[in-house]
Parts: sequence; structure tokens; C-alpha cells
Amino acid sequence: MAAYFWVTGGTGNWNSASNWALTSGGVGGIAVPGSGDTAAIDANSGSGSVTLDISPTIQTLTCTGFTGTLAFGTNTISLNSTGTIFTGATTMAVTGTPLIICTNSSATSRVLNATAVTEANSISFRITGGTGSFSITSGNNVRDLDFTDGVNPTGFAGAINTAGFAVFGNFKASTGMSQNAGTGIITFAATSGTKTITTAAVVFDRPFAFNGVGGTFQLQDALTVGSTRACTLTNGTLDLNGYTLTAGSLSSSNSNIRTLAFGTTGKFVLPNTNATLWTTSIATNLTVTGTNPLFQLTTNATTGTRTIIMGAAGEANAISVDITAGSDAIVFGTTTGSFKNVNFTGFTGTYGSTNSIYCYGNWNWGGVTTNSSTATITFAATSGTKTITSNSVAFGGNVTFNGIGGTWTCQDALTLGSTQTLTLTNGTLKLAAGTTSTVGAFATSGTNQKFLQSSTDGTQATISDASGTNSVSYLTIKDSNATGGAIFQAFTSNQNVNAGNNAGWAFQGTVIGGSGNSPTFGFGFRI
Repeated sequence: MAAYFWVTGGTGNWNSASNWALTSGGVGGIAVPGSGDTAAIDANSGSGSVTLDISPTIQTLTCTGFTGTLAFGTNTISLNSTGTIFTGATTMAVTGTPLIICTNSSATSRVLNATAVTEANSISFRITGGTGSFSITSGNNVRDLDFTDGVNPTGFAGAINTAGFAVFGNFKASTGMSQNAGTGIITFAATSGTKTITTAAVVFDRPFAFNGVGGTFQLQDALTVGSTRACTLTNGTLDLNGYTLTAGSLSSSNSNIRTLAFGTTGKFVLPNTNATLWTTSIATNLTVTGTNPLFQLTTNATTGTRTIIMGAAGEANAISVDITAGSDAIVFGTTTGSFKNVNFTGFTGTYGSTNSIYCYGNWNWGGVTTNSSTATITFAATSGTKTITSNSVAFGGNVTFNGIGGTWTCQDALTLGSTQTLTLTNGTLKLAAGTTSTVGAFATSGTNQKFLQSSTDGTQATISDASGTNSVSYLTIKDSNATGGAIFQAFTSNQNVNAGNNAGWAFQGTVIGGSGNSPTFGFGFRI
């Protein structure tokens, strides 16, 4: 084995012996490095272009100090050795379609030291075989990183043992490889185009970050990050492409332009415990797309607190949450949050919220045993029919319905605390027929006409308030029985409409149907 050095001082072809010497800065004309040799292009190699007019196979390549250009064209470089097989340089440029193929098939470890080059000067690497560990030096940047043989999903069968690095292109794992746990972040950093991520069911027990202004990072299969590891979206588009991304947590809390694209069936699964699992507290410039944007909390935790911090993203960018297991505490905290569907089915612990919540979809209390929250929940959908399932769980704070064009159908009795107010501002609220929904007070607001009905046409739903006077306006009431001891005033002079089959409501200073209430106007009489 011989060590060869590029010494042309200017532009030249790789496959020309005149460009190679046996010492750095030496006299050229010896030979072209072969499969048993090493090659170095260094500070004494000049600032011209090294043009690959062939696809050479060598042992290792070192580019430390090189200030010229490595021009690949459509050719590749194959490295068949072990140890440190490639060392790049931040001072050099690359052109063409740069690809280095790492072909050694032994059980000996290999190290890639690509250095922190720019996106434009990054190089792609394919690792086609071997069972030893493969390490990428901390802070390195690569273009495509492919652990397959280039034809099949098989290829590298060892373990990635690496600190953090960045990928500017596509990432493809092989079916036989593994990955050693670590805290080094794998960052996807492309700033244009769509880059693909294929993990071949390999669990990557380390943090993942997506941070490329203008870049799109698209899953080709399910991605599983360690159950305590974070995924962070800082810039660009994270496209689940209909697949599941499992991670300890997801964070995207900034004002950068970024997108979470779920596709048709894409979702996040967050199995971590006693931690903040979702953070989008700053939702400025965050766009959410997909058929049913969803994240699930799936761990059967018995102690601790799982926290969700969701910013005010609005109806179009709201995301659903399922809490499918656990008897610990769930907190929606620190900021006013926007959710699509909220579903606690399978959860049997305590729920709390420190700030108001907007829900643009369905709400199901599931098996919640304790609701410690006193924060207001606003149901704000502007289209379609949404459902509310209480399962005998009382809302601890005020509840407001405010969505022009929205309809909410209660699946069972709706219960508020004795000091909490149910407010109807816009839309249609259908209380569950044949049940009694209990409130601390009932009110309306705004001058748009809204609707209070039963979930079954022609069958009354009862609304009960123990004391006080509930005076409404711009409300159309149908199939409603108002009772409990409080006065329910719906005077037509306040733009209220008696749509039929009502009891306990005073429409003309009169209680319609009689329910033990007394009108506040002396000219009224009881039927």
C-alpha cells in the first residue's frame, strides 16, 4: 500500500499520473492511486480542480487543508478500508453529483470525518456493507446518507455509533443495521426540495431535528425515536406522509415559517412520561395540513404529570389529541391552546389546565376521574356537527360555544360547576334529549341568532340551574325544558324565538309550560 498526494497545483484529471506524488508537495508523475492505496489532497495541492474522469477505488481519502474543487461530475469514489476512511475540509468546494461509496465488508469499525461543510459543498455517502460500527464525527455535515447496497434495503449490518451530525439530503437506513443510543442530534437541514427519510424499522434512540428554511423532510416509513428523545421542528416542512412518528416529545415553538404535514393517516405517538410531551406554545407561522392531524399519549403511566402546551393556532391549524392510557395527571398548560378533537378514552387519571382552551372538534372526557381545571373551554368550530361526551365528568370552568356555522351535539348530560356559566355566542347547541344538563348559569352574547335545541327533534332536553336569573337574547329555543329553581327569561323583545315544545322559558313575561319559575315582569302570568 502506498500513500499518494495530489500535487498538480492546478486543474487536472484524477486518472493522470502526473498529478500524483509520494509526498505532500512532491514531484508528480509516479502513478495513479489504486485500490490498495491512500489518497490525500491537501494544502500543498493548489487551489485548482481535481476532476474525476474515472470512478476510482482507494483505501482512504484525506482532504485536510485543500482550497480547490473536487469535481465529481457523474463519477464516484469508493473507499474500501477501515479506521478513518474520509476526512473533508471546510475550505474546499465540490461540484457534480458528489458520492463516496464505503465498501468494506469487515467487522472493523470505520469513521467518517466529513467536517462541518456547507450544504452546497456537502458530499453523499453510501455504506454498502460491514458489521463493525460506523461513526460520524460530531458536527459533520453530509448530503445523502445511505446505508443500503444501493439496490436492496440490505447493506450495512453494524451499529451507527455517532455524535450529532447534519443531513442535507436523503437518509436511508438498512434493514440489518442498529443504532447506539446517544444525545447527539441528527439534524435534517436541506433548504430546498423534498428530502426523504427511510428508517427500515430501525429505532433511533437519539434526538431528531428538522431545521432547513424552505426544505421538506418526508417520511417513507414509520420513524421511531427513543421514548425519551425529542423531535424538534425549527424551519421547513416535516411531512409524515401518512406514517407514524414515535418520539418522547415534539417541539415547534417559534415564529419561523414551518409546516407539520400529516397526510391521510399520519400521526405522532408520544410514549414519554412525567414530562412536557408537546410544545407549540408559539404557533405563529405554523401551518398544519392533513386529513386528521393527531398526536397520541399512549403510555400507561401511574404517577407524574404529562404536559401538553398548545398555542393558539386557530381552527385551520388545530391538531387532535388522544390520551389513550394512564392514571397519572394530564395538564394542558401555560398558554391559550387550540385543539381539534380532544379524547380521553382509555385515560383514568386527573385532568387540569392552567389556561383557556379552544376546541374546534369533538370532546370526550373518557375515563377522567378528576377534573381539577377551572379554565374556560370554548367550542369554536365554524362548520359541521361536533360531539361532546361527558361520561359524568363535570366541566370545571366556564364553557362557551362560539362558532358561526358550528353545531355541537351532546351525547349525554352536560354538567358545569355551581358557579360556572354556559354561554352560547354563535352556532347551535343540542343538549342530549331525555337528560338533564346542569349549569351554574346560562347566558348568551352577541347579536347573531343562535340556537338551543334537543339532540332529538320533538323530545325535550332539560337544562337546570339552581338559582338566579338567566336572561338571553338572539336565541332560538326548541325542545327545551328549563328548570331547577332559577328564572329563564327569553323575551321575544330581545330577539328570542320560541320554536316550539319548550317549558320553563318566559318568552313574553310568561313562563311557557310551567316549571316552578317566576317571571320578573309583573304583567306575566303562569300557564
